[in-house]
Order: sequence, then structure tokens, then C-alpha cells
Amino acid sequence: MGRRCAGFGLIELMIALTLGLVLVMGVVQVFIGSKQTLVVQRAAATLQEDARYLLGRLSQELRMLNMYGCLDLARLPESIRSAVPPALEAPISYSVGSTAGTLTLITAVPNAEIFTADTTRSASNYGARWLIVTNCRDTDDLRISSADELAVRPGDLVIPLRQVEYRVKNHALQIRNNGAGNFQTLIEGVADLSLGFGLAASADDRQVSGGYMDEIAAAQAQLVRSVKLDLQMSDNPQSPEDGQVRAQNFMQVVAIRNRID
Repeated sequence: MGRRCAGFGLIELMIALTLGLVLVMGVVQVFIGSKQTLVVQRAAATLQEDARYLLGRLSQELRMLNMYGCLDLARLPESIRSAVPPALEAPISYSVGSTAGTLTLITAVPNAEIFTADTTRSASNYGARWLIVTNCRDTDDLRISSADELAVRPGDLVIPLRQVEYRVKNHALQIRNNGAGNFQTLIEGVADLSLGFGLAASADDRQVSGGYMDEIAAAQAQLVRSVKLDLQMSDNPQSPEDGQVRAQNFMQVVAIRNRID
């Protein structure tokens, strides 16, 4: 008696293919979901890292205002004050143009050179805009220049000063050094950056009086005691509500601490 051949019929084959297709689609959906989750998490982490870098950099720059080591420009003799560039009287300024506000800061460049012989130095040696040379003992012997070579003697302290400008344009934070050249993009994805300036009632006061101002004039620069930074970052800064990631908001208040009493 012959053996009956067994196998898959058409119905069984279609059922098997359908089940296989369902399993494959399930695996694909899990993979796509995991990939989207990874993309969103990576975008959120990038926004947070960019914001942390930006706020940290601005905070460091702001805390360096009026930090010239042993030198206090506000207490120089009248005979020397005329040699100080007017720009140094306002180490912080914020002007609002037609498209973007520009924050301008003048800070010292860290320098630990020790001089044991007579030599010369210029601002260009340090990538700075101005150079101050002083021995911190004789205030009448202060040398300052933006371009010329200055004589440096043993025991002198060299203080390079740079001017840095920040602005937000096309949802990117841009920077320019020493007032020359074009602005360069530092961070993208900036949906908004608002600045507030806390002013003292007088030059002798150390506390903020009243609220924060959106702008400051050059004459108010020496009254600034703190700066409030309100930052919003988004992966779609043109329309933050339509981004893959919810817009990230950050706020930090920086005290202007480097003032000689």
C-alpha cells in the first residue's frame, strides 16, 4: 500500500506568510520607534549641551569684567586717565539694532608672563585689542596702547585686554573679537536670548536697585551689578512649538563680582 505524501497546502502557506509578515512589521515598528526615541534624546542632549556651554562661556566673560589684576582704572591719577581709551570706561554695553542686539564686553586675557629683562610687547602678541603695562606700584608709570610696541621692564605686569561681541542672528549665536572681521557662528538652535541688567542706585552701592533693564547706556556701565540671561533653545528655532523636541528654557543670573573696594 503506497504512502500518502504530506505537505503544506495553499491555505497553510498563506497563513504562515501572513503571520511572518505581522511579525516582521512588529519588529520594524519597534526598530523605528527605538530610532525615533534615540533621535529625540540625542537632539535634547545636544540642546542642553549647547546651552550649558553658552551660559558657561557668557558667565565667565561677565565675571571677568573689570578684572585687571592689581590695576584699578577708576583710581588712576588724572595725568594718566587721559591715556586710557574711552572704550574702557564702559566694559559692558548692549545695543539693540534693527535685527539683533549686540552685547559688547571688554575683559582681560589671562597672562602669567614673568619678565627678567627689558623687552617689548604689543597687543597683537596676545590676540588682544589693547595692552596695558604697569608695575602695579607706580601708577604714574602706566603704558597702554592698541597698536604700538610698549617697553616692558623686569617686574612689570602685562595685561592684554580684548573686546568680544555677541549677537543672535538667524537663530545662531555669533561672536566677533576685537571689533575686526566678520561675526562667526558659535552656537545654532537659539530660539531666543534675552538679557536683563541689574543696576545699582549709585557707583558706591553694591546691590541691585529695582528690577532689570533691557538696555544700558554707556554711562550706566559702571552701575551694572548683575546680568540675567534668559535662553531658549530648540531644534526648530524658527517655530519651537513644531520641533521634534520641546523647546528648552534656561535662566541664569551672573553677579559682576570683580570690583575693587
